[in-house]
Amino acid sequence: MRKIAAVLVVAMLAFVLAGCGGGTDETATTETPAVDAPAPAVAVPVAVTDRSQIESGFPAQFPAIESTTMPTALQSKLDAKRPLLIYFYDSTLPESAIVRTEIDVVLSDNRGLIDLVTFDLGAKKAGAYTEGALLGAVLASELNADRPPYIILVDSKQNITWRFRGYVDRDVIDREVLRATE
Repeated sequence: MRKIAAVLVVAMLAFVLAGCGGGTDETATTETPAVDAPAPAVAVPVAVTDRSQIESGFPAQFPAIESTTMPTALQSKLDAKRPLLIYFYDSTLPESAIVRTEIDVVLSDNRGLIDLVTFDLGAKKAGAYTEGALLGAVLASELNADRPPYIILVDSKQNITWRFRGYVDRDVIDREVLRATE
């Protein structure tokens, strides 16, 4: 009991001297008995991954495509200077359906702000690609949309503000749609 009291007195004196500024610059070391205390819980940081494309060279002017006829649906939206989401997909790929669901949620939240033009690059009729699929493939090639699913956002000034290949989360799409419609 005396040892515990002595340790407490020494510890209190060390705190009083350190608090008053007395003593030397060195901290006084006192031996205190080891106590088995549970270690505090360590917070594990949550990893957040932003899979949006690293921007380089955006916004870029929408190219003047002269090597092929521009699809009427796309040309009318460009002429009207409406913000536009162009979606190249392949209906045979499950990933395309998932991305389309994400796009539909974003478009329903931003109804009236942006128009959607889609091109099914995998559409077949009687075993052969349809005319729309072939026209979409040529346009995709002109716009460097190398494989579906591929999203291109165009603002009202006909600048490509964002493009992305593959799966993308609705939060990223929503952020980019809002940026393109500013």
